[in-house]
Amino acid sequence: MKLALKAIGHSFLGRAVFEDFDLTLGNGEIIALLGPSGCGKTTILQIAAGLIAPLRGRVERAYRRHAVVFQEPRLLPWQTTCGNIAYGLAASGMDRVERAARAAAQARAVGLAPEDLDKYPVELSGGMRQRVSVARALAVEPDVVLFDEPFTAVDVGLRRALQDLVIAAAEAQSFSALFVTHDLGEAVRVADRLVLLSGEDGRVLARRTMQGRRGTRSDRAIFEMVEAWSREPAFAELFDPRRPA
Repeated sequence: MKLALKAIGHSFLGRAVFEDFDLTLGNGEIIALLGPSGCGKTTILQIAAGLIAPLRGRVERAYRRHAVVFQEPRLLPWQTTCGNIAYGLAASGMDRVERAARAAAQARAVGLAPEDLDKYPVELSGGMRQRVSVARALAVEPDVVLFDEPFTAVDVGLRRALQDLVIAAAEAQSFSALFVTHDLGEAVRVADRLVLLSGEDGRVLARRTMQGRRGTRSDRAIFEMVEAWSREPAFAELFDPRRPA
């Protein structure tokens, strides 16, 4: 076990977002938190990250270090790509030469070219900035990575490439992850299990385990899982055009 949320409850302005939420994240496991806007999935991720404290319940962590990849890249505009990737390493006391080498290696791992290392965020495309954001998180060698809808703002082709990046990185670095998304196809593709939350009251509507290992599922197998689950009443909110994504 890397992370456990036990009987977590939280409210905003007196309105309960969710109650008695339980989740256990295992070693090397990716769990997708799935649901429409307002269901509380990002709040759960923030509680897991320690960014906010739950009003009820407790969080148990059995790891050294975690990292967060946000929906927006949140890069430092005055730092180059290399500087942004190495930002977290400076706090650990790593010397400048080693930081630069680690940043360059991580940049290669996420598909950035050597000439991109000296560019500033304003010189990068949206997809490149998100790659830098992922590289920054992975550079500190986290045991747990928390992804907050990181690929929502990119086009379909790039989203698939970034999903593949997460799958490959999880395999290479053996980290565990929570992956927040509102896209059932994305959840089925990148995760081992999914937890579906209701947009009405934040309760858990479904828990599913994906067949086959992530990264080895064929497009057909992914399509068939999505097709089958999308017909279940529990998943109806995800496909309700009246609800924001």
